[in-house]
Amino acid sequence: MSLLIRFLFILTFILCSSISAFTQTIVVKNITGGVIEGVFIKDDKGGSELSNKDGEFELPKQGNFFTFSHVNYRTKQVSRKQLIHIGSTTLEDNIMSLEEVIIGANKWEEKAYEVPQQIVNIQPSEIAFNLPQTAADIIANTGEVFVQKSQMGGGSPMIRGFAANQVLLVIDGIRMNNAIYRGGNLQNILAIDPNSIESAEVIFGPGSVMYGSDALGGVMDFHTKNPDFSHQDKTIIYGDAMLKYNSVNNEKTGNIRLNIGGKKFAWNGSLTYSAFDDLQSGSWYRTEDDKFGQRKFNVINRNFDDIILPNQNLEKQIPSAYNQINTLQKFSFKPSSRLKLQYNFLFSTTSNVPRYDRLTELNTVDNVNGEVIDVTSEDITAVETDYLVTPYGNTTPKFSEWYYGPQFWMMNSIRMDYIFDGKLADDMRVIIGHQRVKEDRHNRKFKSDKRSNSFVKVDVFNINIDYTKKLNQKVDLFYGLEGITNKVDAHANSENIYTGITELDLPRYAGGGSFYTTAAGYISAKYHFNSKLVGTAGVRYTHTNIQSDYTDEASKELNLPYDHFIYNVGNITGSAGLAFHTANWQLNTQFAKGFKAPNLDDIGKVYNPSKDDLVIPNPELKPTDVYTIDATIERNIGNVLRIGVNVYYSWLKNAMVRLPTTYQGQDSITIDNEKYAVLSLQNTGDARIWGFSSTIKAILSKSFSLNGSYTYTYGIDLENNEHLRHVPPFFGKVGIEYQHKNLHLALNNQYSGGISFNNLAPSEKSKPYLYSHVGALSWWTLGFKSSYLVKEHLSINLAVDNIFDQSYRTYSSGINAAGRSYVIGLRGFF
Repeated sequence: MSLLIRFLFILTFILCSSISAFTQTIVVKNITGGVIEGVFIKDDKGGSELSNKDGEFELPKQGNFFTFSHVNYRTKQVSRKQLIHIGSTTLEDNIMSLEEVIIGANKWEEKAYEVPQQIVNIQPSEIAFNLPQTAADIIANTGEVFVQKSQMGGGSPMIRGFAANQVLLVIDGIRMNNAIYRGGNLQNILAIDPNSIESAEVIFGPGSVMYGSDALGGVMDFHTKNPDFSHQDKTIIYGDAMLKYNSVNNEKTGNIRLNIGGKKFAWNGSLTYSAFDDLQSGSWYRTEDDKFGQRKFNVINRNFDDIILPNQNLEKQIPSAYNQINTLQKFSFKPSSRLKLQYNFLFSTTSNVPRYDRLTELNTVDNVNGEVIDVTSEDITAVETDYLVTPYGNTTPKFSEWYYGPQFWMMNSIRMDYIFDGKLADDMRVIIGHQRVKEDRHNRKFKSDKRSNSFVKVDVFNINIDYTKKLNQKVDLFYGLEGITNKVDAHANSENIYTGITELDLPRYAGGGSFYTTAAGYISAKYHFNSKLVGTAGVRYTHTNIQSDYTDEASKELNLPYDHFIYNVGNITGSAGLAFHTANWQLNTQFAKGFKAPNLDDIGKVYNPSKDDLVIPNPELKPTDVYTIDATIERNIGNVLRIGVNVYYSWLKNAMVRLPTTYQGQDSITIDNEKYAVLSLQNTGDARIWGFSSTIKAILSKSFSLNGSYTYTYGIDLENNEHLRHVPPFFGKVGIEYQHKNLHLALNNQYSGGISFNNLAPSEKSKPYLYSHVGALSWWTLGFKSSYLVKEHLSINLAVDNIFDQSYRTYSSGINAAGRSYVIGLRGFF
């Protein structure tokens, strides 16, 4: 694979000298693909042009470099050769502007100042500059979303006190959340290739009117790179290739992208391969408590026996290594100016991904008084071949193996955009898609000869039909229909690792198969009171149906009082908001209801991940509703300072929490001579979440700028007066940047507060291996990034992250964050 990457990278530079296409008319676009009128274009010979209403201008015969300027977009310089070669250029939003920034967060392109929600817009230059290893890093680098990691191959964003299946992932207009997205932390964002992302938005607060279930805390909307058409008679061919190395986990990543565009047909393809070795954490401990995450032991199987070995490098988090491959293929056909058809293919798969947090978990110790003591790696004083020594007694690792099988995700979709200016609609968009997801889990207890293997496959079929209609100069209408079906197949076995003999085991979901289906319709309206005030209101109805079949041999062992169950529930959700703007002020407010309908993982799961408890289905589970009111104020002062504050308050009803229950009158059940505590997901009543965030962006001089953010969230379960699980401590980011011509430098400080152990949520207290004995610790880190564009064909990125090599772990995470890392990235353009 490394030879392939080298070949592809060299090939791009060969193509640089062999491919050319001539064009006279150039199109200026924004990052969502829309054209920009009124862009001032000045060449280095003193001539100038202005883009017309179609974003076009005629390329003058003189000039080698052209500077593009617009009050609402960042100034950009492009060479004549690049303009002729590609036929277009893309401008990014001006961070100080409160005017014509265009976003696609609510399915259709909108002016940002007309949207009442709080939104973070992530631009392509930010992604390229930060060199993220995963899509989760794209979100975390904003400093406005907290990301948890159970292992290096993962990342679970937390938004306004919600996470996992209570926040929504969307890519190219299709929701990734499926029937098996669980309430615990998720790693599914890993499937998104950061190198294929054109732009992204994070929409804070309920987004259920547009997106349906799961959008309680917010929506993460990713847009992959689309094919570019030629605006002349000749075909355009261009692309780029990237190589990256990161010392902290010996990351080796290669990516190549190619675009071929004619006037009616265009193709964009991308291929990425990444290999990550075991992650090295920091070696500077601010306090003794920070040493809790040291990796003191490792388990290997030698001569048909598990043995414990001391880890010679306490900061080497073994095992955490994995590798990944992604590809993106998009084909666009534009037979007329009114109709555009596009086929998308996205694919991602990984090697086995170690579940690092579970591999650090230890068995409890019974002390001399008969008390059961939870011990963690922090307590280990000595490592012996068959046991670990702690002050409370000897213990052993709970698991010798725990890993996810290859994380497989494939998406095929067909999209049609049609402009017909009819009585009922002006624009129509239809998306038909299919996703296939495979999630395998494998674990084996210490000294056991049996490995538990769980296999789950999900096929998701969706159709979305969306319309827009401009009724008059004041009213815009948006409406549509959505249908989604999930087909879930699950089976499991117990495998003797020495003989290879397998036996049927209890599957994670109903072994006879399950279906999870939703049907929905929505309507939303935007009313322009005047040029400064815009009101938005919408309503949506969603019906959810779940069917599960427990007639398989393994599920029969449970002796459930039913062999099938059918679940139906409907939900109405709505929102209303106002957005007021002037050249220097933006004031937003919104009241919205979001909902989380039980999915298959919530309502029909049967599993025993640690062989200590059994979760049984709960057909009586109700949807979780959240009611949120929020307000945002932004002020632009002299076009050199922009400050913003957002406050919100949420009422959560029918929260879903895993709690003890009884089965056939008993609080435990015995299967294969093993005793399991019986649990189920239950509605626990009400909760309250409130918080605020602030941002600042300042232009210090022509080349220097400052940016910062701070987020605070508080959440309480009113039923038991306990803190909520997905509410992180305060966090934020402060950075200073320098940009001059082709050089870009940045120094960033990210930080987070801590939470004492007594103030952790009950579910977090039950996982002491994630925390120090005093709780989640505060941390801060400093990083330096740089990029330099060498002429027009090569950019170089150099970075040093976690400069002081601090050892720290983000809240709720099961693996320490990366220590000091040296990063180099090379990107060639052709």
